[in-house]
Amino acid sequence: MSSDSHRRDLARLLEKEAALRKELYRHESDAAKAMENVRRQEGSAMRASSSSSANTYLRGAERDRQKAVAAGKKAADVGKKIANNAREIANKQRSLESAEKTDRQSAEREATKRRQMEKDHARDIARLSAPQVHYVHIRPPEPEKLRVLYLTANPTMNLRTDAEVREVQRALRGAKYRDLVDVEQRTAASFQDLLDGLNDVRPHIVHFSGHGGDEGVVFDGGYLEAPSQQEVGFDLLVKALDATDEPPRLLVLNACDTLDGASAILPAVPVVIAMSDAVLDTAAIVFAQQFYAAVASGQSVGSALKQARVRIEAAVIDKTASELPQHISRDDIDIDTLVLVRSVAEV
Repeated sequence: MSSDSHRRDLARLLEKEAALRKELYRHESDAAKAMENVRRQEGSAMRASSSSSANTYLRGAERDRQKAVAAGKKAADVGKKIANNAREIANKQRSLESAEKTDRQSAEREATKRRQMEKDHARDIARLSAPQVHYVHIRPPEPEKLRVLYLTANPTMNLRTDAEVREVQRALRGAKYRDLVDVEQRTAASFQDLLDGLNDVRPHIVHFSGHGGDEGVVFDGGYLEAPSQQEVGFDLLVKALDATDEPPRLLVLNACDTLDGASAILPAVPVVIAMSDAVLDTAAIVFAQQFYAAVASGQSVGSALKQARVRIEAAVIDKTASELPQHISRDDIDIDTLVLVRSVAEV
């Protein structure tokens, strides 16, 4: 039954209660008046000058007493009806609350569905309006070191990016092919550091750790006098990543809410790993540590991502944190077969 039906039923029951209370008042008033007459006539009987007059008053008193008893019974019956109606009101109120809760949940599901459709539409629009840049094709792994440009930006000083890099380096030292991975870190990274790193490192992976959102990421402003920041949108970021003869094979955005806008990067970088919602420092650190440990052990990008999610879940950070790292890729890329580190003997 819908909440509107429950409201109508509840209104009807409340109207019934008002009518019953009015009826109860009438019967109680009748009983009170009858008893007042009884007292008055008994008093008259006591003051009567003759026995015949006294008897007349007493008979009248008896008739009024019977009227009072009858009115009292009617009042008691109405009282029972009021009690039963009150129980029905309570039950109907609970039913209404349950129906309203169901309606709210349904509305929330519809709103979530609508927001997702809007995001999908915005992503399609962004993909269609993406700048015309050339596509990099994934080549089979070569017998060379995997080069990682690791950019960290923390202008607000509220992220543990240094701890993240420390744990990644510790994980790499224990990896199977640790000698085949070079990590070039740029702390307090500005947008210029990204461009310089593309020239100097020629990275296979560009990793960014810091603040982000569905519009882009936040680099350090590069000023020495005071902390500052520069917001770089995905449209500018894709142009920067494409402005090199050898664009990266993988972009990792270890930053909050970067998944929705990251599809704009695919024309330049064939695979992007990003966060689908806000991510805690601990989850970000655990993710990066396990992901690079797996990559440096010769695992595919798909398996490395799965391992990172499992590690987050095992850390019991929160119920949904393990689902935050997600990937998007071009249609011709299968991350489950994309291996970025192999020994010379395997190539």
